[in-house]
Amino acid sequence: MSSIAARELRNHTADVIERARKGEEITITVNGVPSARLTALPAAKKAYLTKAEFLALRPKTSDLTLARDIAALTGHTTDDLGPIL
Repeated sequence: MSSIAARELRNHTADVIERARKGEEITITVNGVPSARLTALPAAKKAYLTKAEFLALRPKTSDLTLARDIAALTGHTTDDLGPIL
């Protein structure tokens, strides 16, 4: 962790922020006294997932026999239910 005077921060703001963005923790001093710490923000979370990412989050069926039994019981259509009013 490095430290810089407030005056240096004022004179070289963009450079100091870039250093912090790259992961450096910088202590800012006023009259030689540590007064603040400048660090990078955590990475922002994405607002959406791709289809592949979403599917990867789904829980996997732990019992393959149960999955086959459910598929056999439910069938693949609802034709036998007749029209829905």
